[in-house]
Amino acid sequence: MSQKNPGPVNFFSLEEEDRDRIKQAVRHLILLFWGQGGQKHWLDLVSASKEIWKSLEKIPGLENPEIVQTIDDLQKRSATRELKQELESEFVRIFINTMGGVSAPLYHSCYHDDQNLLMNKPAVDMAQFLEHAGMDIGPDIGEPRDHLCIELEYLFFLLNQPHAHSDPDLSGHIRMFAREFMLPWIESFQQRIPATGVAAFFSLSALAMRRLIAFLGQPAKND
Repeated sequence: MSQKNPGPVNFFSLEEEDRDRIKQAVRHLILLFWGQGGQKHWLDLVSASKEIWKSLEKIPGLENPEIVQTIDDLQKRSATRELKQELESEFVRIFINTMGGVSAPLYHSCYHDDQNLLMNKPAVDMAQFLEHAGMDIGPDIGEPRDHLCIELEYLFFLLNQPHAHSDPDLSGHIRMFAREFMLPWIESFQQRIPATGVAAFFSLSALAMRRLIAFLGQPAKND
């Protein structure tokens, strides 16, 4: 007797415990990629990264052994103070400010077309998403609405709605936002991050994020 095919695994078919792990991963990515001039509790973030990605390794599509191994290697070869300073320096160089321009801007608009301009169409679209959701991120945040972490914050807000897994309109919007709005530019963003030395931590974190966004965007049977 053949067993019924349960269909592809996606966020909305997972048990609540696994959905919570994914939401924790989104929250972690916000903390990791938010600017703050590069001055963060880097060693805590690195340790949390290892724990979070290992917690998702049993979910098909969210296996990230590369970043777990890279974190182990960094922690073994670098003194604590040295690793913190290198991570801080690389974060600023790659994402915030360096001569000649950063490798991977944190703004969706920079990936929209060849002009690399801020406040392009993605910023306008994101402002509309936030307004429709009733999300007030405050006037003092000092960043365009299409900053990576604001988009992740919106995604976290949607995933955290009590009926996100059972409301077809909401779950459909989450999949659309992840698959069509975020994933294309996240793929480009990840590819621009250097993948050598300490920078590999950021490159592989972005790869893990790319896989997570792709997982959240997986279409349902009736999409």
